Amino acid sequence: MDDFRWDDIRIALAVAEQGSLSRAGEHLGMNHSTVLRHINQLEAGLKQKLFIRHQRGYRLTDAGRYLLQHGQPLAAAMQRLHSNLAALDASPGGTLRISTATDFSQFFAPLLRDFRQQHPQIRVQVLATDEHVNLTSGDVHVAIRMGPQPQQVDLIARPLTQVGIHYYAAPSYIERYGLPTSLSQAEQHWWVLPTGNKRKISEIQAVLQQVPEHRITLSSNSFTDIYYAVREGMGIGGFGSLQHQQALRDGLQAVPLDIPAEAEPMWFVYHRELKNSARVKALLSFLQQQLTPGSDLAH
Repeated sequence: MDDFRWDDIRIALAVAEQGSLSRAGEHLGMNHSTVLRHINQLEAGLKQKLFIRHQRGYRLTDAGRYLLQHGQPLAAAMQRLHSNLAALDASPGGTLRISTATDFSQFFAPLLRDFRQQHPQIRVQVLATDEHVNLTSGDVHVAIRMGPQPQQVDLIARPLTQVGIHYYAAPSYIERYGLPTSLSQAEQHWWVLPTGNKRKISEIQAVLQQVPEHRITLSSNSFTDIYYAVREGMGIGGFGSLQHQQALRDGLQAVPLDIPAEAEPMWFVYHRELKNSARVKALLSFLQQQLTPGSDLAH
């Protein structure tokens, strides 16, 4: 077809994914008649019916299913192309989208403030999520991740620092209950501990093996919640060394438990297509100056 338009394909994919013209219009920010006009235009050009109209929406024909199967990867590639081209500036500027774990947001906020002071032309958007974001789509430029170094061939991972779990108590708790001098005394104290997958962390498991459930005053899947509970004197709690300096400023005292430290590396991860992006390089350089690769932040 001579008048092939990508917009027609993009809108048809939205109808296929959303199941109706109205929902596709809401998703795209278009009115019903505009969406319908693009669908009619595409079907006329292809000389194929892509949808069967019925009372509950639009159902795909065989041609429509073929369009959805092969068009979705094209749409993802177009989005990635647009995002990556926008990021490939000779000088840093524009929007930089970063993904980081929810528990890291509080730590990174002042760092990103300082980064913006150095690079006011860069607008920073943060997606706080505990899920691994797909960097191939181009929706996010940089991911801050914990654990083993990512091995995907299309990703570049640079080390930022090491993060371990350390235990703290508030002065109000210490005044009332004192502190354990070893892990064997853990069952005599009150604790604030995480739930879910965070209980698999070795430093957390070591305490859980010694502490009966009735000695846990508060549980949460968020280390930020645990931090605030410890600060309020609810018990002894462990959280990442990212919060070590803040803990000291808040008057918390480190609890020297005889637990082997197993700090995990933190990675700055981005797609290989962004290796020449000025804004990505600017953020990487800034964070590497602020953090110490290979060193636990609590030491």
